[in-house]
Amino acid sequence: MTAQATPHTVDAVVIGAGFGGIYAVHKLHNELGLTTVGFDKAEGPGGTWYWNRYPGALSDTESHVYRFSFDEDLLQDGTWKHTYITQPEILEYLEDVVDRFDLRRHFRFGTEVKSAIYLDD
Repeated sequence: MTAQATPHTVDAVVIGAGFGGIYAVHKLHNELGLTTVGFDKAEGPGGTWYWNRYPGALSDTESHVYRFSFDEDLLQDGTWKHTYITQPEILEYLEDVVDRFDLRRHFRFGTEVKSAIYLDD
């Protein structure tokens, strides 16, 4: 991993780059305008879909659930070939979302958070 500068003061910190973490960074930064940084131990986005790469890995929920609804074009593009989608398809989708909405620069991949302290000042 290349070193990336992290602002010393941020408005919000997000731990994880799965569906929830990606949405949180998008919402906090792109919609609310907050200085946001996300951290993930993995070298890229995907959460559980980054780590679980075994043969036959697929969603256990119908595919229409596996897409973000915050952008109309994204909803139209997020059509799946099968009722239950495979790990590679989900990971590709998450990679596309992170890049399409310029979220990658707000994440620090390959970074494990061992503790955090909230300062009330």
